[in-house]
Amino acid sequence: MNRILFQLWRTLASRRRFLLLFPSLLVINSGHAQPAIVTFTDVTVAAGMKTSGYTFGNPIWGDFDRDGHLDLYVDNHDKPDPDLYRNNGDGTFANLIPGCGINIIGDRHGSAWGDFNNDGYLDLYMTKGAKGGTALGHKKDELYLNQRNLTFRNIAKKAGTTNSFGRARGVSFGDFNHDGLLDIWVGNLRTANVLYQNNGHNTFTDVTAAAGLANLIYFETTFIDYDQDGWPDIYCTVSQRDTPTPDRLFRNNHDGTFTDVSQVVGLSSLTFGRAIAWGDYDNDGNLDLFVSRGEDNSAAVQTLYHNNGDGTFTDVTAQAGIDSPRNNRAAVWGDFDNDGYLDLYVVDSGTDPVGKTANHLYHNNADGTFTDVAAAAGVADAVVSRGRTATFGDYDQDGFLDLFVTDGEDNTDFTMGPQTLFHNDANNSNHWLEIVLVGTSSDRQGLHAGVTIQTDAGIQYRQNSGGGGHYLSQGAAPIHFGLGQQTVINQLTVKWPRGIVQTLTNVAADQLITITESAN
Repeated sequence: MNRILFQLWRTLASRRRFLLLFPSLLVINSGHAQPAIVTFTDVTVAAGMKTSGYTFGNPIWGDFDRDGHLDLYVDNHDKPDPDLYRNNGDGTFANLIPGCGINIIGDRHGSAWGDFNNDGYLDLYMTKGAKGGTALGHKKDELYLNQRNLTFRNIAKKAGTTNSFGRARGVSFGDFNHDGLLDIWVGNLRTANVLYQNNGHNTFTDVTAAAGLANLIYFETTFIDYDQDGWPDIYCTVSQRDTPTPDRLFRNNHDGTFTDVSQVVGLSSLTFGRAIAWGDYDNDGNLDLFVSRGEDNSAAVQTLYHNNGDGTFTDVTAQAGIDSPRNNRAAVWGDFDNDGYLDLYVVDSGTDPVGKTANHLYHNNADGTFTDVAAAAGVADAVVSRGRTATFGDYDQDGFLDLFVTDGEDNTDFTMGPQTLFHNDANNSNHWLEIVLVGTSSDRQGLHAGVTIQTDAGIQYRQNSGGGGHYLSQGAAPIHFGLGQQTVINQLTVKWPRGIVQTLTNVAADQLITITESAN
């Protein structure tokens, strides 16, 4: 029935798609009218997904069964069961829970897809805790080995990754020591973060102290190669009323250790950070940084840092037009209209007693500024329940990024809120390219490899970090480029983590391609 509903919706949608003009876009610094805004349609029911739940970290896209279609894991915290949605390839999904081996009991927080054993199949790390610090049981982290038959097996105890300190939050995969194996960086609330080094053979060793990262307490943490030297660095932030600790950036020293360079690179001593989103929004080839901020009973100003290309950053939040006080959570970059510039979706969490206000879809004006077009695009998603997470992913492989958004939180208790799959109804003529990387010398996913494309319109840069943003969780979606009216990529360059550089020329637009790391 769900498949029939979806096909019916698609038929009707194809007849009624239209471009909604947004007048305020006609007056911007570039001095010319912008294209009409792409709109989205709620297809949650037609796709066979739940319409309510409560997620803690971002839902994560990833093709865990290697059938060529993006699947989706949704943690749903400690109330409903988690969801593992397998993509049927026809616009609908089948929920494999229960029965796939993933534990449905416990206090689920962050999650990450990562092929830690390089067998070509995505495995799953899940952080767990105890609500309010109380012992609910099942609060040790779980590491699920992909059994290659649509099931998973928890090997955390044997692997040495139970992180049994309790109240775990964020998690990120990355090969910090350049051995071709994915390591794991875990954020904890009120207890120290943990860096697990991959030993191979499905075991890990806690090397936090040896790496110079002891005694850090940050619940949102992620690997990112911000300086593009091939070695993943670490960014940390935390939103805690009683411990307002400033954000920190740790540079990888290439010897298994890290150095705090936060002040050296010009990052402000700001607090109450929540989501971390790295992306080259101005197409200068350097990764910029957006941090959403907030605390449950107050507002904080989100931050956009421009990468100056010389190892330093400048706060350009006000200049970019996104400096209103907010209480935000998830933030994700994605070129939703394929015009060649990254846009930004930010989930508003509201403040008590006001409650939730509209989410924000900041359309990139291509001049360093943004315009909020969430209402015009149909994704403002202003509901009574507080906002939480979001993630971009092209689940139907039409070349345009779709959006999954969750709500469900207030200040007194965790409340079931709507979960919405928004289909991108783009009806413009803009082109696109999607890329899957396969490492050989580097880790199998090629995490944190850099990809640069050059067209007649200029360059664009993406880093393979699994998605456009990190809120406690890390996905494994293909790299997505919008190309505007360009039909050919003149040159495509991949800089793999372990130093190999590959160049492709005259790549046709409007396709998904797989690039395998060469031998030299």
